[in-house]
Amino acid sequence: MAAAKPNALISVYDKSGIEEFAKELDALGWNIYASGGTATKIKEAGIPVTDVAELAGGGAILGHRVVTLSREVFAGILADTGSPNSKHESVDRKELQELGIPVIDLVCVDMYPLEEEIAKPGVKEKDVIEKTDIGGPTMLRAAAKSRRIVLSVAEQRPEVIAWLKADKPNEEEFLHQLAARAEYESARYILASAQYLNGTHMSGYVARKFAPTKYGENPYQADAGLYADNRIAVDTLGLDQFQHVQGMDLSFINETDIDCLVNTATHIAAGFQKNFTEVPALAVGVKHGNACGAAVGKTLPEAVKKMLEGDTRAIFGGVVIVNGEIDKEVATLLRSHAMPEGQKRLLDGVIGSSVSDEALEILNRAKLRLVVNPALANLSERSLDTSRKVRPVRGGVLEQPNYSFVFDLKADYVESFGKVSEAQKRDLILGWAIGSTSNSNTITLIKDGMLIGNGVGQQDRVGAGQLALSRTTIELPKVETKGDKLVITVTLDKKKVEGAVAYSDSFFPFPDGPQILADAGIKAVLTSLNTDKHREILQGLADQGVGVLAGPDPTVRGFAKH
Repeated sequence: MAAAKPNALISVYDKSGIEEFAKELDALGWNIYASGGTATKIKEAGIPVTDVAELAGGGAILGHRVVTLSREVFAGILADTGSPNSKHESVDRKELQELGIPVIDLVCVDMYPLEEEIAKPGVKEKDVIEKTDIGGPTMLRAAAKSRRIVLSVAEQRPEVIAWLKADKPNEEEFLHQLAARAEYESARYILASAQYLNGTHMSGYVARKFAPTKYGENPYQADAGLYADNRIAVDTLGLDQFQHVQGMDLSFINETDIDCLVNTATHIAAGFQKNFTEVPALAVGVKHGNACGAAVGKTLPEAVKKMLEGDTRAIFGGVVIVNGEIDKEVATLLRSHAMPEGQKRLLDGVIGSSVSDEALEILNRAKLRLVVNPALANLSERSLDTSRKVRPVRGGVLEQPNYSFVFDLKADYVESFGKVSEAQKRDLILGWAIGSTSNSNTITLIKDGMLIGNGVGQQDRVGAGQLALSRTTIELPKVETKGDKLVITVTLDKKKVEGAVAYSDSFFPFPDGPQILADAGIKAVLTSLNTDKHREILQGLADQGVGVLAGPDPTVRGFAKH
């Protein structure tokens, strides 16, 4: 006696290519059931198909909102047919036979485009309701539970056909993978609906492993990687949009560095566009989550040179981003500029909008990672990340709006103390873009469009100023013993520091912090203030010839990465 033909149920919103899938199933000897529009599409292609309404005992009702949600359909999907954990096979099969219900062995379903509908500007709730699928996710979950052959996305169709033709190798593992994807797609879909209904009172994120890394921040943190699944209003500067074109696989720290670089680069672009109506050529180098080199210029080579000159030691082993093509000149500068004769600079990675063949060859010899993203060529204020910022903490997550504030030097909230030149304003905005994307507390020193010292992650403003100044030199400090004291002497290059500007990511509570900067020759400061006492401190700087621009701390404070 010939074995009964297996049964497939197909019900898809997006019907493109569904005829080819149905044709392959038919050729493999499957009976095909399909819902209304899907059945019509398959029938028009000359493929035998039974409308699922016949199985359900009636046609679609309530304006096609109820089609597959029937006892007969779900009995065929949920019946125990002999899985490895089977408990009810003989009973279930007998009951289905008595009821005349076929076992459904394969379920191919997609869902109404709910996320696309929610993403539409000004969408009305009635339209969201109309695009909220109930039968789709319910069938997917039922099929996943029963370990049927369940297809939840169109890309699985060729894979499933190939697997069937190969006589179902590694069946249990394959079905587990299909079930996992079906549950994932359902969870993503339902979470989108919940977040639409409840806004920021509900947090959640569903993503798949997009780019595995060898390990996390440390070798013992195995099983790590970048998780992403962006389908609607895709962020062109999302990490999943960067293409790794050369060098070793990206590490976990490479991914975090790229994120930091994009954050700082987009803030530079936004700050310059808002304040000076143009986005300059820019180059940023990062180590351990903070900028250790950054510069702007009229050309990309000029920006790269200045970025490297700012701190030739810290950039060693760093990752660099530029807002243009990595060509032969840029690649050569990255390897050799400001290096001792005959030596080449070691970098971990370089990122640009594109890369020339000559640059590929130059950087290939360095064995560094090379990454491109065309969106880097068109940075602007619109490039800032406006998605909500989520940080996992023990027992939950912290969530807040993103770092989307852009300091506007022409705004009514800005108070002036002394004089600040136009050139100094450009440097102050560069300092703001770097300092407000670095670990707080931060004081950032800029001169002639170049980062010369970034004092990050300090517990007090005096320490941040001291660190920023000490970062302007690569000379080793001199340590001397004088009696019961150790004296550490740091020698700075007066020519490099004098005339520079400083950005402070929050107000100076006491005069000691800004006084260190004034004593070192800093000539302009951008900061915040809260009280008249703060105004007195800033006026004291102005009386010493240091121009100051400040805004109210609740509006302009630049804390980050706590």
